[in-house]
Amino acid sequence: MSFEQLHTTAISRRLAQVADGEGDLADVYFERRERVELPPADEALGLRVWQEQGLAVRLVRGGHSWLASRDSIDASSFQQAVRQVARALPAASYPGFRLEVEPPRAPVEAGEVQRFPAAVQRLLKERLVGFPLRLTVRRHRRWLRVVGTELAGEPQSERFYSCQARMPWGRHGVVLRRLDPACAAEMVDGLVELFRARDAPPPPPGRHTVVLSPQAAAVLLHEAVAHALETDTLALGGRPEAAVGVRIGPEHLAVLDDPAALPEPIRRTCDDEGMPVVRRWLVRAGTVEQPLADRYAASTSASLIPGAGRRGGRHQPPVPRSTHLEGVAGEAAEGGLMAAGEGGLYAPLAERGALDPLRGDFSLQLPVTRRIRDGRPQEYLGPARLEGRVAELLGAVAVVGDKPRFAGAGWCAKGGQRMAVWATVPELLLEGVRLG
Repeated sequence: MSFEQLHTTAISRRLAQVADGEGDLADVYFERRERVELPPADEALGLRVWQEQGLAVRLVRGGHSWLASRDSIDASSFQQAVRQVARALPAASYPGFRLEVEPPRAPVEAGEVQRFPAAVQRLLKERLVGFPLRLTVRRHRRWLRVVGTELAGEPQSERFYSCQARMPWGRHGVVLRRLDPACAAEMVDGLVELFRARDAPPPPPGRHTVVLSPQAAAVLLHEAVAHALETDTLALGGRPEAAVGVRIGPEHLAVLDDPAALPEPIRRTCDDEGMPVVRRWLVRAGTVEQPLADRYAASTSASLIPGAGRRGGRHQPPVPRSTHLEGVAGEAAEGGLMAAGEGGLYAPLAERGALDPLRGDFSLQLPVTRRIRDGRPQEYLGPARLEGRVAELLGAVAVVGDKPRFAGAGWCAKGGQRMAVWATVPELLLEGVRLG
């Protein structure tokens, strides 16, 4: 399923007939997807399986983009898509060629998906916690390859999992790179926090010191740094490259995006435009260094670097997005960070971040908070909303933990394109931030 046998030379020649103007860009995106789902036991028995494949031909010319997608992979579908984006290209303008790929096969087994709910229930019992729980577990697999007029990206593949728990008082979802005891414990930790805080009163509104867990810090940095530094977001307010050199945080704040540093089976060497990924310093010493750019944005500026083009699927165009954020470790051990946050709040979870790209306003939902006393999280409090301007919130990062931890930052749904995003970040202490 890796698209290694594609006749890339013939494909490139055909695309070159479309991209015949100066500065034109044309490529074809081949994609296969598979989703295996285990629904709650009271909803259905056994696994549900979805498999699909297709391609999309894209032409970018003069700042405008045309996309033609098909739900099959064969020579006829490719030729039709090429003619659609070219509008008037003759049907027989270039000799045809064979475009055949192995048809998708049913999954051999998904035992890890079927075993995961029992593992979660077993850990809940060990924690002496019990409540109604409806758990949906999914395995996501994708194979892709991009071929353009001048390049043929390496075949890419990824496999990861998502879990959605529904309880009487709410929902909790996670994105995981595997289903093992450690990931089951991560899921259970979140469920237990939500259970124990279900009837707790929210913290009083106003200014607080807040310590964010690595999971919560991952969501904050994804929304306040990655989204804010995507070239399509920056373009709403002017030239994206104008952000380079702007200070948005303290000296000890440094954030990268590095898809190649992800562990298998989610590591990427090329983006969804076939461009090699790069280890990109988004923010270094509190200053913007390199925004997230796709191929088109990079072609319009000498200071932008491509390699961050992602797409939710073949029916959508590539857009600049982060894949794997890395927060550079600070010097504060966990105990010292909690001591510095004495009397403040600890946020073990975060969800539903939102950024207004024009005003710079930011909000982040914290479904659980806890009061920090005697250097550790103590009594439970209810949900809170962290809010403020992006620069204000990032400027409030006073202490950075010394142990970055890997976490699924969750699903990114900006612009209707749903993508899994990842992060390896430490705990963060924010001073004087506003909770609503």
